Amino acid sequence: MTDLQTQDQLVGKVERPPARRVLWFAAGATGALLVADLGTRAYNSYDSIPSVRRLVNVDVEGNLATWWNSTLLLAVAGVALIAALLSGRDARPGRLSWLGLAAATALLSLDETISLHERLGEVGKSWKEWAGGSLPTHAWVLPGALLAATGTVIAVLWARKLPRDLRNGLLAALGVYLGGALLTEAFNGWALENGHSTVLMLGTLVEEGLEMSGCVVALAVLSRYVLLEHDPASGRAVVRLRDN
Repeated sequence: MTDLQTQDQLVGKVERPPARRVLWFAAGATGALLVADLGTRAYNSYDSIPSVRRLVNVDVEGNLATWWNSTLLLAVAGVALIAALLSGRDARPGRLSWLGLAAATALLSLDETISLHERLGEVGKSWKEWAGGSLPTHAWVLPGALLAATGTVIAVLWARKLPRDLRNGLLAALGVYLGGALLTEAFNGWALENGHSTVLMLGTLVEEGLEMSGCVVALAVLSRYVLLEHDPASGRAVVRLRDN
């Protein structure tokens, strides 16, 4: 084989960058944040460090933990937006589907920042008064569960036309995320109502860990569909959709 033939073959090839490194970084940063919360919580019981504690406390808003969770959600929205821009007119899923995913995850990111879901507490309280009963957890859980169920049905219908690996992966990511954002937080609300502080502390770590892990899973799945590659011929990065 001549040097010219070898060069022609290399030009025709597109080398993939080590995209897994980015995913490993996201997973590692998530784990490090959870460990930092647990470590500062333990140290704070011996020597008060309120500033550091608040910075990494996954149970409060407006800190590093909130920023990281919101960033992961925005990353999913960004990849979905790229998929929409790269999708052709006859592509399945089409641009509107990808834009819908981008809008949904962007809304979740906004909720992570300003706690939109907690506004549902007023709805939950009014339902409780109307029914004459009470929920042993956060007031927003019941209306939130109805919204989550509706969103899950929409997500399943949306995912029907996706390639099998993409469909199963994204639905699994949604399941992991809802396992933290709804199921575990509902359990945490029960722990709070009944004064189980240690259970609440561990449950909060599980809750936030599942939410962040759901985003990492979604990014891992989408990275197999929206491909960021390096073209050795031009030396430029190339973004394209995987051939289904």
